[in-house]
Amino acid sequence: MGVTPVQRKGGIEMAASVIRAKLDLCVRLFDTTTGATVDERNVLFMRDGVPVRPDSRDTGTYVFINTGREDFLMRIQVYGYDSYEVAVHYEELDERLPVCYVFLMPSENTLRGRNTLSFSGTLPFLKKIEAVSLHRTICLTGDRNARTGDISVFHPAGGTIELNEMIYGLLSADKQSYERIEIEKMISPKSVRLKRPLEGTFAPNLPIVRIVTGVVQDDGKYLLRVQDDGEDTRYLVRYEVGEEVRFQVVDFHDQEVLQ
Repeated sequence: MGVTPVQRKGGIEMAASVIRAKLDLCVRLFDTTTGATVDERNVLFMRDGVPVRPDSRDTGTYVFINTGREDFLMRIQVYGYDSYEVAVHYEELDERLPVCYVFLMPSENTLRGRNTLSFSGTLPFLKKIEAVSLHRTICLTGDRNARTGDISVFHPAGGTIELNEMIYGLLSADKQSYERIEIEKMISPKSVRLKRPLEGTFAPNLPIVRIVTGVVQDDGKYLLRVQDDGEDTRYLVRYEVGEEVRFQVVDFHDQEVLQ
């Protein structure tokens, strides 16, 4: 809160107070199996074990105003989804606009008739797991601007391309690996700007795909859940074992495990 210079009204000195609102954290909730924002309003947030009530904005968007920027453990409980827990580290977030993207996994008990497939098992020293579909492409890359790094995008069937300001996968030409890319903004309906330069090799016609986020427990148990649309259920799984990043193609209809 700031105080303006003293003002006079009717001979009486009055101090006009100005309340300044500072956005300390924006949380966006997504369904990891569909990529859609979560519209369920039965949501509970906990900060270091204490219930808190952030302000609700657009569908699936919650903001913490004037709460400070100290690191904390955030736990989120949403009806119909498994509980989610994440350590918020501000040095990992954008200082100007700290946004935390949360991908919730539908609970098996409340899938509401939705068809899903699960991939689970145990792998020692596993730290993280996620996957991308090998048949659901959002768009393809076109050319890259050598000066700005901006990438043109297109869809073979035409239509509007919508890429949110979040992380996607850029599949390699052989579809055996992918690079995680973060969209800073769409320059135009057919061009995007990345937050960071690409580390891998760029080429035209590389698929940009949505990432499905899984969960890993302390003992190495893992779980991925995806939509079963009756089509190709092959996914490229990216997982981190210790400091090593590995990839494995998995068919969710088969009883496979991570190697």
